[in-house]
Amino acid sequence: MAISEIHHVGLTVADLERSIAFYRDILGFRKTLDMPLKGSNLERLLLLKPGTKARSVIMQAGRSITGEIELIEFDPRADNPTGPKRPGNPGVFMLSFEVKGETLAEVHERLRQKGIRFIADPLDLGLPGYGSIKALSFEDPDGIIIELIQLPSLEEAKRVHKASQTGA
Repeated sequence: MAISEIHHVGLTVADLERSIAFYRDILGFRKTLDMPLKGSNLERLLLLKPGTKARSVIMQAGRSITGEIELIEFDPRADNPTGPKRPGNPGVFMLSFEVKGETLAEVHERLRQKGIRFIADPLDLGLPGYGSIKALSFEDPDGIIIELIQLPSLEEAKRVHKASQTGA
């Protein structure tokens, strides 16, 4: 099968406007599509109860139409007062984004100034045979973990991988 990277991820949200503001103001996404969702084809495609309605907003980080986030608020709202999804509960519990064009430390400081409460401040997750990966995490308004990572340069990753293969 010839498939590409993930085109988009759909997230059910409790408050669509709050989620739009978070992904726009905190992560820098922009809204590219705002549409109602309803009808029998959609009900069949997404295993929805007849008569279910929703509003869907597509948020895009870059210029590509891949890697988008679709925020969906259903009417009536789903009953899920338990909050964040964690291991043991089916569903999305984390989205991970690579930081490019600036350091993770710079992003951390900017988000801190916006009032973001971090689960983990920048950590070095050095992976054997790969190199230094820096990461931090926090939650979106619905409790989904947002992980921001900074990968080693291609040259560093190659050097570390080669050294691990030769035992140097």
